[in-house]
Amino acid sequence: MKLKGLAPAALLLWGAAPAFAHGTAIARPIQQPAEDRELWITLATDSLDEVQATLRASGMAPTTLPRTQNSVSMMKVRESALFRISEMMHERYKRCAGFLAHETEAEATEAMKRAGAPELPYLTAVDYTLDNADTVNALIGDLHEPNVLSTISTLSSYPTRYYKSATGAEAALKLKQIWSDFAASRPDVTVEEFVHTNYNQRSIILTIPGTTKASEVVVLGGHLDSTVGSSGSNPNAPSPGADDDASGIASLTEVIRTALAQDYRPERTVKFMGYAAEEAGLLGSQDIAKKHKSQGINVVGVLQLDMTNFQGTANVDVGLITDYTNVAQNTFLRNIIGTYTGLVIRDTKCNYGCSDHASWHGQGFPASFPFEATFADSNDYIHTASDTLAQSGNNANHALKFSKVAAAYMAELAKGTVQSTVGDIQAPTVALTGPSTAAPLVGPVTLTATASDNVGVTRVDFLVDGAVKGSDTTAPYSFVWDTATVPNGAHTLSVQALDARQNAGTGTPLSVTVNNPSTVAALHPTLKAPACTTVNAKCDSGDLLLGRGTLGPERNAPNTLNSSCADQSSGSFHVDESNDRLVVSTVDGTPFAPGKTVKIEATVWAYASGPSSDKLDLYYAADATAPVWVSLGTLTPTSGRAQTLTKTYTLPSGGALQAVRARFRYQGSAVASACGTGKFDDHDDLVFAVTK
Repeated sequence: MKLKGLAPAALLLWGAAPAFAHGTAIARPIQQPAEDRELWITLATDSLDEVQATLRASGMAPTTLPRTQNSVSMMKVRESALFRISEMMHERYKRCAGFLAHETEAEATEAMKRAGAPELPYLTAVDYTLDNADTVNALIGDLHEPNVLSTISTLSSYPTRYYKSATGAEAALKLKQIWSDFAASRPDVTVEEFVHTNYNQRSIILTIPGTTKASEVVVLGGHLDSTVGSSGSNPNAPSPGADDDASGIASLTEVIRTALAQDYRPERTVKFMGYAAEEAGLLGSQDIAKKHKSQGINVVGVLQLDMTNFQGTANVDVGLITDYTNVAQNTFLRNIIGTYTGLVIRDTKCNYGCSDHASWHGQGFPASFPFEATFADSNDYIHTASDTLAQSGNNANHALKFSKVAAAYMAELAKGTVQSTVGDIQAPTVALTGPSTAAPLVGPVTLTATASDNVGVTRVDFLVDGAVKGSDTTAPYSFVWDTATVPNGAHTLSVQALDARQNAGTGTPLSVTVNNPSTVAALHPTLKAPACTTVNAKCDSGDLLLGRGTLGPERNAPNTLNSSCADQSSGSFHVDESNDRLVVSTVDGTPFAPGKTVKIEATVWAYASGPSSDKLDLYYAADATAPVWVSLGTLTPTSGRAQTLTKTYTLPSGGALQAVRARFRYQGSAVASACGTGKFDDHDDLVFAVTK
């Protein structure tokens, strides 16, 4: 936890003093549960001072003095402190988790020693050859983005997958079910739970036995848990984890699906793993890697997929992690990617303990970690409630690239063949039948299609500019597309149909023109607030509200009707509170009118170290030219930094222009006047036209 107004270095001066916020001393004790045990952690020494300072400021000081060797340090902490360390590692160093947790001092000491040791010899020296192109191409050719998207959606729909939460345990069992369904036709394939001590979340392992070299094992894994900064104090805090790491699990799941659908028979045994408790110090993968080492299991290669769906680096597809990974296998992986995918690679580093590959590397197994971007450009929204599919454009196009990488890696390291000619190989036929008009499209438009298949159509996907916008599983196939979700101008509609074998057929694309009235507000010259003066189904403030008063600075501040309510400018931009955007839209997609249910979406920047102390008060006025504010209640952020809070209400009868107000504050209370005086208060109005 940080102290408002103090630089990180200043934290060291406060020792174990209570956390401060906004200049007022506020004790925020951490309740230690009765079962709160002590663990040892190892971490890169460059982060040691800041970790110690963060724990002291949070009342979680380490219980031993640190020891350092090979640029790695070790110390003992309470298990309840792990989430705070994880939070700080992400915010300060963009590491995830950035440390390893150990049950004993001996294990931590050994890990610290191994960090500076040369790589251990392998039980089997692997000949890295590229000679299995038929199998690679068959697998890659059967990978489909909608399937990857579906898995991300399923996993990120759980409120949280935090390793000590009930829904985290449920999500692991859901993954087991998904993988078991794929393996139903292969009695030789097993799907099992790996049970861990001290928490209920299981790791999930699917095994495809090898044919001629079964004792040699290839591992492909990713972690299934998720976290936000408040997970340790509130295990149920929303943490969808769409990118971190539902995306990596989804990329691997699609490889499992096509491998089993094509009756893939590897020479070496292949194990797919969904690790529990990665965010708490790689706990799950360490248990598994140590067991493989202690049992003498001959793991000849490990591939880690942790975050695959956010292309943060322009013109780069894969960031290849070069530290704490195997040099020879990394060269092999570069050759695979270049030969079979043509993806652009850039080397990058993520430092000590940044993902589950480190667990295998620490036990002497060759591991590689292809990442979604260079590490410096990774997704800023992970470990927040905003780690959703929306940050990746609501598609899985980038994650699909890593399915291809993983499939090619598996086929070239485990070798083996597929039976591509077994079963149904005929793709469905499909055609887009609507819209039929050549006129510009406005508002919601129904897209329709026909499809047929020799066995049966299981799903029809409707695409706009190459991205799936909706699907239908039952004829007649249709989808209502809100054209207001895309810019005005030319767009391409297309359709694809899939059968149970995931054979995909595509229809002829259709070019259309969208010409919706503008939904982006402009500053009203008289009312002095952002306004949409043409009746529509949506009004969006855009970037007019970004900031608070002089912070940002906010354009045209204070952006309240007739400048009637001033903002305060204490603190720092995007460290302290601000309301950055307001969007009002009808729920049914039709124009604003009295009696319509509308949704307010307020994008706020919450104080990272105390988001529950921030409050969003929402109000509406039936006549923006003579406003009488009516309260819609108060919302509380669930995590720090950027997030969107929503509220619905029914439009009243009133003026031709109506308005909503957002007051975002630190502590304090709601006021009937809709105008507060707290020194971190941000007030913003949005005006929109309503049909009389």
